[in-house]
Amino acid sequence: MKRLHYFSFFCKTVSSARSPRPHDAALLFAVLPYSASATAAGAASITGKHMFMAQYLVDSCGFDQEKATEASKLLKGIQSRQQPDSVLAFLKSYGFNDSTVTRYLLFSPKCLLLDVEKTLAPKFQAFEDLGLSPSDIIHFVRSNPSTIQMKLERIRSKIEFWQGLLSSKDALVKLIKRTRGILTLSIEKRIQPNLELLQECGVDGQKLAFILRNRPKIVAQNADYLKSLISRVEDLGVPRTSGMFHCTLSALFTVSREKFKMQMEFFRRFGWSEDDFVVAFQKCPTFLQGSWTTLQRKMEFLINEAGYASSYIATRPVILTLSLERRMIPRHRILATLKSRGHCERNYKEIAYMLDSEARFLEKYIILYKDRERSCCHMDEMF
Repeated sequence: MKRLHYFSFFCKTVSSARSPRPHDAALLFAVLPYSASATAAGAASITGKHMFMAQYLVDSCGFDQEKATEASKLLKGIQSRQQPDSVLAFLKSYGFNDSTVTRYLLFSPKCLLLDVEKTLAPKFQAFEDLGLSPSDIIHFVRSNPSTIQMKLERIRSKIEFWQGLLSSKDALVKLIKRTRGILTLSIEKRIQPNLELLQECGVDGQKLAFILRNRPKIVAQNADYLKSLISRVEDLGVPRTSGMFHCTLSALFTVSREKFKMQMEFFRRFGWSEDDFVVAFQKCPTFLQGSWTTLQRKMEFLINEAGYASSYIATRPVILTLSLERRMIPRHRILATLKSRGHCERNYKEIAYMLDSEARFLEKYIILYKDRERSCCHMDEMF
């Protein structure tokens, strides 16, 4: 609220300076005869205003001359520094640095026409009420610059819609920070129809929450794209009734048809057939996430060092979602060491030990065998 008080005082101060008024121009044209020279004078006046704003954009907003000249044509209503200065001061009071202001104004130079007290301050206050910090607001405006041009009522109604859908203010903050332009999309024409289409596919409740949390851009796509994406999931043999439908939809959203074919060819090098690849994807759609280099390193480690057959990995693709450095390598080497000491009677080639939680792994393989070795040492001392 201190910002709003400051800008109320600021705007009253700068408005006290006299600016040209509309009736001044009317009086001028009433007493001067219409002539070519008068027309030329008017044109010169307009040119002068353009030159003033163009130079202002260069000096105060970081524009180059070409961009400034073009943008100044959209700012004919500005006749002095007072209006644009108030906008720049307001943005900088929220922590916008010079480069961020420049990028924003290059996208929307008309922002310099906005009234700080009546337009900008209430919108930024709405963002603060949502829970956005000043740094969050900077990130949000940078990612969603057209939002500032929207009417405050529209912004509030969309915030209320998304907050009701997500049932969490924190989830909404994450959504608008991660998804460019989400608040500019029509709820009635774009978002609601997509949500209804997903619900027809059985994607509701927790499944819809999964989509909104992991791939919120899915609900922002046009209807034709979303229908095409749903068809791709079904073509891979995953019906709408499957508990994996929403996971497969989320995974395919990041993988084009061409990339999917290339990934299939990639795994052929390790002996997988097309059916092997499709079945693996049906079981664990997320195993394809990550770079090809990472996937190749994982496959080579599992086959060459850990001793798994490629066909075995194809039937348990979830192992490829684990971190190589933080999970696969250290756990394999721990169990190999235990095996060399005569422990781990069970077949540790099964991947269960890779999938165990950290606490479960420590209990089953570290604490258990550490206690056994202490017991053996104690028995040796007795004899």
